[in-house]
Amino acid sequence: MSKHVRVTPESAAACARSCETYSNELRSLHEFVTNRGNLSGFGTLPSGIALNAKYTELTSGASGSLTSTLQAHIDIAAKLADTFRRIGERYVETDDAAAASLRPADTGGR
Repeated sequence: MSKHVRVTPESAAACARSCETYSNELRSLHEFVTNRGNLSGFGTLPSGIALNAKYTELTSGASGSLTSTLQAHIDIAAKLADTFRRIGERYVETDDAAAASLRPADTGGR
């Protein structure tokens, strides 16, 4: 088992794409849940109305609801994609700087 992590611009880009794909899938799910609106089908008895209200709160309520949890995951996946993109960019910048520092200095033709 290797104990090394190897990061290349290509692997960072692949991770960024995976995070974007995941974020997009979560966005689709979030949109589906949001567009469902209030749940129905629990009847008109007080217990049915209360159950309907509770399920609606759990799916599209405030903090802790399905939609707010999905949004938090979307935000994290988007930030991870940005982080991986920056890692790839920094890798190239660092590699270019290291290569430039190793080139022989111009000595004016001497």
